[in-house]
Amino acid sequence: MIPGNVVNIMLGITTSYIKEKWVHVGFQKYFRNMGWLFAARIATFFTSFLTVAIVARYLGPDNLGKLDYAQSFVAIISVFASLGIDQILYRDLITYPEKENELLGTAIFSKLIFGIFASVLSVAMSFLLGNDAILTILIGICSLTFVVSPIGTVGVLFNAQVKAKYSSQVTLFLAFFIPALKIIIIFFNKGIIYFAAIIFFEAIISTAWSLYVYIVRFNNNPFLWNFRLDIFRELMKDSWPLLLAGFSGYIYAKMDQILLLHYINSATVGIYGAAVKLTQIWAFLPGLIIGAMFPAIVNARKVDFSLYAKRFRILSGFTVGVTVAIAFPLFIFAPLIIQIVFGSAFADASPILRVYLWTSIAITLVVLAQHYLIAENLSRIFLYTSVIGATANIILNIILIPRFGSLGSAWGTMISYLIVVASLFLFKKSRDGIIRIFTR
Repeated sequence: MIPGNVVNIMLGITTSYIKEKWVHVGFQKYFRNMGWLFAARIATFFTSFLTVAIVARYLGPDNLGKLDYAQSFVAIISVFASLGIDQILYRDLITYPEKENELLGTAIFSKLIFGIFASVLSVAMSFLLGNDAILTILIGICSLTFVVSPIGTVGVLFNAQVKAKYSSQVTLFLAFFIPALKIIIIFFNKGIIYFAAIIFFEAIISTAWSLYVYIVRFNNNPFLWNFRLDIFRELMKDSWPLLLAGFSGYIYAKMDQILLLHYINSATVGIYGAAVKLTQIWAFLPGLIIGAMFPAIVNARKVDFSLYAKRFRILSGFTVGVTVAIAFPLFIFAPLIIQIVFGSAFADASPILRVYLWTSIAITLVVLAQHYLIAENLSRIFLYTSVIGATANIILNIILIPRFGSLGSAWGTMISYLIVVASLFLFKKSRDGIIRIFTR
């Protein structure tokens, strides 16, 4: 349980911060912007929970494993398709609004070129790895999103202008439309290829909506976009650490499912993926709490370090407490939950779920660490810790999967996240800062 005094303090910080800032029109705009994001997340949470169970039962462990493998495979390569430039683009659109057409044009055309290359690379690598025809087709369909998604980069402009409601509107629509589409596919008894096609179709809808908003609501002309080599160089110069950190993040989030298929089989991936999905459905909550509260913590740092340290400690305790409060009952009733949600075919997922529930606590610590490093202007250290975590994840999975199967992979993933947190103490600046905050 979360101590009542911690909850009261968190509520006090939140309400006092909102009351203090609400008189400002700018804050109201940001608060409403966050409201749209929160609504989209909650809607996705509920519809995802229902759809995951229905789709898993329909596909069964083997087909679900193949689909999960394809998505994990493509997710890792997607980092090179996106170039990791969205955060830099977001920053530059705010700083240089007069360069909007050059910035968007450069980002979109760059992503399109690299996206085509990444799509071809995905299929080629699938062949080289000896995947069967179905897996290669699934990977090929999923990788087509690399060719469609670049135009959706205009969505970064919506966030830069604090108009996330437009992105959230399509998220809310897709939260209900995509599950309905999956149910229709199940009703007509269609195969796994159709579920991969939905992933591609979802990318088309999201991109089309972003382009519509850009042209109609923002009254902009995409034909004014133009590519500039100097801007591309500047974007890449600033984004390469983020690209490498993103690649490392996908490694220790997705590599376990890829290695499981090559060491064991697709059914094992499906059973493992079922456990992972149950934790991922609600995993956004700690991050949402941290993101919502962090402005108040950063502002406190400008005024009083002691207040900043106190608020950071409270936030850390609160978010970890929320994670434990959710994970503990799921841990106790894991076999029953797996039986109710997925059915007896996925019974072997319960021990994996129990390990992965505690992995969610490690992930919460990583999110806290990331925000701390950003606040302290030490984001380069997060890159180093991410690389360390990704390397550890691959090594642990290679060692543990042959000996302990999917349960070994779950333990390897959890340990790698903890290594990310522990590696903060390898660097003097982050080590001294953490010690100062928690001993203040």
